[in-house]
Amino acid sequence: MKKKFFLFFSVVVLIIIIIGSFSFKNLTTTSYGKLDTIFGVMSKIEKYFNPSLLKEKSIYEIRIALHKATTKWSPKPISFSNIKNMDIKTDTNQVPVRIYTPANGDIFPLIIYSHGGSFVSGNIDEVDNICRKLSKNSKAIVVSINYRLAPEDPFPAGLNDVYNVLQWVYRNAKSINGDSSRICIIGDSAGGNLSAAVSQMSRDKDGPHIISQVLIYPSTNIYELNTKSWSYFGMDYNPTKENTEKFISLYTPRLEDRKSKYASPLLSENFKGLPDTLIITAEFDPLRDEGEDYGNKLKEAGVDVISTRYKGVTHGFMSMGRITNKADEALNEISTYLLTQFNRKKV
Repeated sequence: MKKKFFLFFSVVVLIIIIIGSFSFKNLTTTSYGKLDTIFGVMSKIEKYFNPSLLKEKSIYEIRIALHKATTKWSPKPISFSNIKNMDIKTDTNQVPVRIYTPANGDIFPLIIYSHGGSFVSGNIDEVDNICRKLSKNSKAIVVSINYRLAPEDPFPAGLNDVYNVLQWVYRNAKSINGDSSRICIIGDSAGGNLSAAVSQMSRDKDGPHIISQVLIYPSTNIYELNTKSWSYFGMDYNPTKENTEKFISLYTPRLEDRKSKYASPLLSENFKGLPDTLIITAEFDPLRDEGEDYGNKLKEAGVDVISTRYKGVTHGFMSMGRITNKADEALNEISTYLLTQFNRKKV
């Protein structure tokens, strides 16, 4: 009797394992590559159980939803002792920033970080752990920016905030123990767009010298969402094309503004003289191709570019350290890159 029960139990377990294997295969295998298992499961859950962010939702409700989506898989922040919040005064407004200073040392390189959020959402709290790790691992001061958001403050308000902070950091580097000759700009998603645009703006206006830029799954063309990755992933993965088009309309109500190189850096006619660049993309991200296309434009202009595509993951994976090791892998790649840049450029 025991033998029969054991045999029956074993067969049931085997059937469950086989069914589970086929189920996971269906979740992770796509026409465009293989998703990591956890991302395959999440994509199906989000597709079937989460309604469109925009259906009958106010901008306040959209921001709450985007904040939850951004932070729900974020790990607990690492310990970091020297963090200061302050407002930077400009000619037109005050820009809140959060400054992270490493524990040991006198004069540090500088990182200016712009968060993501589709131009309408996001804040410095959402990238707090990323900035802590970047500061600690790259031995640099990180200045994280709470730039203005659309629709209350459309283009170019947020962009001007980032550029004004860059100028302030350059002029006041000594007051925060920073080295103005070693400034790097970093941004993710919409923040990647702003970082790329600010690098072009600083070059065009003979502004502060930026030694390198790190663009993390950046938006580089808001005029047309017409790449292959938008056609592959724009329906089933975040950010969806429907939502993105709405966010873009809030950020740039005037269609003409979307053609500007400061709104769509990929549409610039001049890529020469821009900083050395590291571009991080995600395989299953609608923004993947425009980020990589931007890297190719820079390379053609003679800029030193490294472009890394992380396989099996989706947009925003660097904030998902609780469920994927690739979040820290990407952060470690960025920190290693920055250490090389800072040491090479040290004056």
